[in-house]
Amino acid sequence: MRLARLALVSAAALALACASVRVSTDYDEGYDFARLSTYAWIDPPLREQARADQAPDADPFTHNTLLDKRVRDEVEAWLTAHGYRAAREGESADFLLRYDLVSRDVTRDSPVFVSGGFGNYGYGWGSGVGYGYSHSTDYQEGTLILDVIDPATQRIAWRGSGTSDARDPHMKPERLHKSVTAILERFPPRPKTGGSD
Repeated sequence: MRLARLALVSAAALALACASVRVSTDYDEGYDFARLSTYAWIDPPLREQARADQAPDADPFTHNTLLDKRVRDEVEAWLTAHGYRAAREGESADFLLRYDLVSRDVTRDSPVFVSGGFGNYGYGWGSGVGYGYSHSTDYQEGTLILDVIDPATQRIAWRGSGTSDARDPHMKPERLHKSVTAILERFPPRPKTGGSD
């Protein structure tokens, strides 16, 4: 019984330590991303009101100016490190940026099965005992959505999103850095060579 309980605790700790970012992207295959150099934010990228299906205080991302600054800083730092720059005052940007943050409640089952065996020493037979446990965890997961928009058409040229499993509805700086990096590593999109993005 103690072994089973220890395995359950270890599995839960491992799940927390290995929280990852699930990334997906979509883009206009006919768009010329090679010409992009300067960017500007669409203001305000931060959603000013909670979604219609939520209570005003249900979404931790609404009205969070601290988080707004962190998102911008992380995105801009990545873009600068990869050769892009913010458009100067009066200069037309090659592309526009917009982001959104969405949170949702998640319940996930974490089944753990532990087995132990015993038998006669020296003989090829024995018996085993197994213990099964199912542990449900409730938490909020956050998804960061980043859009690259063509200024001329106002249409999305590229969209990347990253969803994290960590129990961190407010998306702390470390987690935000990991999410932004994971998403923008796929920008600009690489030409398709028979595979998928």
